[in-house]
Amino acid sequence: MKQIILAFVFFVFSLAISAQNQIEICQNKTTHLIAKEKITYVQVGDPDKLIAEVVPEQPNMVRVKALDDFSEESSLTIISGNRSYSLFVKYSNANKISYIMEDFYWEKAGDINIGPVPEYYLKEMCSRLLSKDIQKPVRAKSHKDGIIFRLRNIYLKQDLLFFELEISNTTNIALDADDYHWWIEDRKRSKVTNVQEYPVEKIYQHYNWESIPAKTTLREVFVLPKFLIPDKRILKIELLEKALGNTGRKLSLKVKNKEILKAKELN
Repeated sequence: MKQIILAFVFFVFSLAISAQNQIEICQNKTTHLIAKEKITYVQVGDPDKLIAEVVPEQPNMVRVKALDDFSEESSLTIISGNRSYSLFVKYSNANKISYIMEDFYWEKAGDINIGPVPEYYLKEMCSRLLSKDIQKPVRAKSHKDGIIFRLRNIYLKQDLLFFELEISNTTNIALDADDYHWWIEDRKRSKVTNVQEYPVEKIYQHYNWESIPAKTTLREVFVLPKFLIPDKRILKIELLEKALGNTGRKLSLKVKNKEILKAKELN
């Protein structure tokens, strides 16, 4: 009897959470989800039904829009401030176009740097990777004005992906690196240009090179949580140069899902 009562209570609780964690979207309106803290992860359940991205100017906001009318529910997962939100997405012409994330039920997402994989372990794994022979396959390559940007290889360890990058400066002037951006975006841009990409947050960067001297080649490793890329999308890695008036060079690498599937086990 107690088991039946517990099962019933759990069923009612699940229905309540499902009803609470539901948003409605449509094609002719953009819906915004607003969090108190920076949003570090966004994943849609069915990329053929809807698209979502973090607003570049407001990293605590996600905008969502339907690609087409759909009858069955889809899903949307968002992580902000170590809180993981699992939302049900319904197509409707409802008037509500903004939601406060704190109004939804959430679960603790955890922090991999202070949890099961401490920083000293990541540092050791990256050092071991970079101590190997550099003659490895090149997965992607980009060059501009004497700068060569390469993705040499991808490694897998537990639930982590290690991206080995290489930057070659063939010029006589040092390259000042401003930042690296990691995005998942559509292979072909659709007419809906404001909701087609979202960032992937790194867990760890080994050297944090701020400058690549003239006539020098440097290697770097970024650690990201394990992920796969939905169909019709790619991972884009951007190297941005620091310069006056936002005139610095920008080099981009495009990585397909099949390259991630070939990730080598890091021993």
